Amino acid sequence: MTEWHVEGVESRLDHFRLGPIDLELRPGRAVAILGSSGAGKTTLLRTLAGFLPVRRGRIVRDGVDITDWQPEERGLGYVPQGLGLFAHRTVERNVRFPMELGYTPDANARTAALLERFHLTPLRHRYPARLSGGELQRVALARALAADPELIVWDEPWQALDVQARHELGLVLQELRETDRVPVVVVTHDPSLAFSIADTFLVLDQGTVRWQGDAAALIDHPTDPFAARFAGYENVYVRTDLEVDRTDPLALWLSDRAGDRGVAFARPVVAATPHDPPPWEGTVQTVRPTPEGVAVRLHAGGLLVAVQLERPWTGPLPTVGGRLRFRIDETTLHPLGGNLSRVGRGT
Repeated sequence: MTEWHVEGVESRLDHFRLGPIDLELRPGRAVAILGSSGAGKTTLLRTLAGFLPVRRGRIVRDGVDITDWQPEERGLGYVPQGLGLFAHRTVERNVRFPMELGYTPDANARTAALLERFHLTPLRHRYPARLSGGELQRVALARALAADPELIVWDEPWQALDVQARHELGLVLQELRETDRVPVVVVTHDPSLAFSIADTFLVLDQGTVRWQGDAAALIDHPTDPFAARFAGYENVYVRTDLEVDRTDPLALWLSDRAGDRGVAFARPVVAATPHDPPPWEGTVQTVRPTPEGVAVRLHAGGLLVAVQLERPWTGPLPTVGGRLRFRIDETTLHPLGGNLSRVGRGT
């Protein structure tokens, strides 16, 4: 099994600078690269694949420095956005293509096995234009595996897929990790699927690592608004939003407890019969049942706040336009900012 180490890698594309980046890519492990548009996610994948040069640092595979190796020499499967499938080739010939680049004595058998594994055999004579989004993704992954890669890097695998196709592709990636033990680096904006397959998360912002660690640390210690929203926090406020109205008591209270990039907290639970009158009050905007309970959104001063009704809720349900009081436990607040390159669980 192959192990990769990315050590202080920096890259550049025009005026955009990426890095330094440090990653450990171990057999059967997956890293999710997160960040808003323009953060450098695709630049990182292209640098790992060898399509962009490393300006500083190195990439090591099983103790061998491969920093300057050509893409085809690295033993890496790269699946770009848009997938890069050949429109003039059938499914079968797309999957077979990597084996045509070099002598592969068992190409027919290997192609057939990959088509069967990814449930593509009935589609083998179709062209990409006649495939669904989920089918196209399976073809792209089968083609990437046809070259026997030691690492898979995949840019937005769940883009434009419906819920069922996303679920099925998530299962395929889990099987890839467990069966093939190939390390995976994936760029995604989908939190549920990222948490389902990734062991480590790396958050980029304008080419800089803002956060790196495991899932528990991402949830317990988000360090910027993007990471907080990705981790599932609905109440995320940047500092400038909190300081717009200096007369808003809730905004001022949160501002005093925020970090230099804002503050985040989970939905407060509203009790039907609280022991003490909650200090904050808002106007109900939406009422929505969820598997966890009834979720309510409120306008409280200048802020939109998400709360949740306790279960079981013994009083009448809030109505749109009505008023609802709530309390925010100060211990649940997560100041955002400060040390933006926190690494590891619980740091």
